[in-house]
Formats: sequence, structure tokens, C-alpha cells
Amino acid sequence: MSYLEKFARNKRRKEPSTVLTARLPESLYEQFKEHCDELGLSISEAIYLLVQREITENMKFTEGSPEYNDEYMKNNHAVVKNTDPIIKHTGRGTVNTKRFTVKQWEVEGELPCPICGSWVGSSNFARHARQHNATTKEIFTNEEYLQEVRDMMQQKKSLVAEGV
Repeated sequence: MSYLEKFARNKRRKEPSTVLTARLPESLYEQFKEHCDELGLSISEAIYLLVQREITENMKFTEGSPEYNDEYMKNNHAVVKNTDPIIKHTGRGTVNTKRFTVKQWEVEGELPCPICGSWVGSSNFARHARQHNATTKEIFTNEEYLQEVRDMMQQKKSLVAEGV
């Protein structure tokens, strides 16, 4: 299990936030985005967790702290206890580690709408679902729609394979 998987959907503190802009090579961004999607995390949540871990790690190693002394002993060939960061949950709110995703139904960046029989861009599907007085999750977990979704996906995949 990766570090991010342990804390997926960990609730943040209720304080003002700041927007962080970073530049990454496109290939690294795509790999990270895919990894986050698999974990059900947004990129912002994942970066938040990574930054929080970095700060927690650095705070542990201030001179005079037990962790600093342990690290000093380790470097002088002594045995050290586990120094993984401890993240405490306050008990307020719930930690949601399961997030509904639609990646399995996406074909060429679009999702099938079994209600109206059309294909909609995946980034706009939630808005489209509201036109049917439903949520994305309600549509893709409804047994009555699943066969229509499968049929639409099969048809679209065959068209893509033919190069249409």
C-alpha cells in the first residue's frame, strides 16, 4: 500500500487555503493523475497529503527531539525505532476512503448516458445527469441502466477500433 492510499480522503483542517501552482513534465503529471484516480483522490488532496507528510517529517527532526536523537544514534551505528509520522484523527467528521469513479465506463473521454442514449464528455457528465434529475452514481449503479451502458460501450469501442 502506498503512502497516499493510507490516508485517502483524510479531512483537512477548516482554515483558509492557498492555491499552489506547479510545473511538471506532462508524462509525470499524467502518471500522477492516473495514480490519484485509481486511489479516488483529487490531485489537490494527494499534494496536500504529500506536503503534510514532508512538514511532519521535518518537524520531527529538530535538534533535541527524541526523533532527532534516534536519527543521531542511527548514524552512529545504534538501533533506531520506527520513525514513521503519526497522523491523528480528531474524530470530527467521517473519513471517506471509497469514492465513486466512472473511469471504467469512459471511452475516448466520454461517458454513455443510458437515459437519453447520448455520449457526454466525462467532465460534463454530472451536469448532464442533473438534467435527468439524477446523479452520476445513481445512473451508473442502477441495475436497469447497466445493460444499456454495456451495450453503448461495446458499440462505441467497436467504432473506435474501426477508426470511425
